[in-house]
Amino acid sequence: MDALSVSSSDNLARRLLAALRPIASAPERPVRQPGFAPRGRQLFSYCCFSTERLTRIANAKPLIGIVLSGNKEFWLGGAGQRLSAGDVFVFPAGPKFDVVNIPAADSGLYETLIVEVDHVPEAVQRLKSPPRQQEPGLDMRVPLNAELVEALVHAAALLAASDHANALAKHRLAEVLLLLRKVPAASCIFETTLAARIGWLVLGDPARRWTATSIGRALGMAASTLRRKLKGEGTSLRVVLAQTRMRLAHDILARGEGNVTDAAAMAGYASRSHFGRRFRSLYGASPSAVRAGAGN
Repeated sequence: MDALSVSSSDNLARRLLAALRPIASAPERPVRQPGFAPRGRQLFSYCCFSTERLTRIANAKPLIGIVLSGNKEFWLGGAGQRLSAGDVFVFPAGPKFDVVNIPAADSGLYETLIVEVDHVPEAVQRLKSPPRQQEPGLDMRVPLNAELVEALVHAAALLAASDHANALAKHRLAEVLLLLRKVPAASCIFETTLAARIGWLVLGDPARRWTATSIGRALGMAASTLRRKLKGEGTSLRVVLAQTRMRLAHDILARGEGNVTDAAAMAGYASRSHFGRRFRSLYGASPSAVRAGAGN
């Protein structure tokens, strides 16, 4: 990302924070209390004043979140991601994450604003998703653009308003979902393919020796049914396992938490050279190059 793109992203994040922070600190609650606070229909804020580590957190419905203050970390097995104030993220329904909430050093406050997605309009759901490239690592961050910032701000303001704004709030939230339709991190809102469910399962326990039988048992289906459904999705268990483990390998290299040998083992390769060729074909860089750039 060049300097101009970084500057534009920073400006959008500042605009988002300026508009949404007042909603999280509503006048009827002048003193913030730790935990969740309702801010309107499908709208909540969450805050804490000391670092907290939450284990195996899962949601019944997908959430769209905006970090308003401090930092947030998501961890699933060996994969992790750190978010900062101004970042937008999607928290999928189902998978159990470890979450770390870290207050800002200057204010001592960690805070997020959260929109619960309880329904995707049929008109949005019917739209065909664009082809998605395999993404390395765990990526829950949504890239900002001016349209998305405007739609999020308007949707949050209307969700926080009185009941008479409900119809307009639904319209604005549909706009947000329409803009998220092409974002890989938000795909979990619109589709729950079997391959994606298996990927989340393996990410949560990457060291386990997963088989069609063990995965089928975890997902409540026979191994033969699992294989048949994956074939219907145009993939196979071998491919899903290989892709998921390669994502984990990329993730530990990108964070600088392991060497190439560790990453190859994570991906299930005994040969570093075979691993290196496959890795480069997927990510356009060698494992050592990704590892060397971890501190940049």
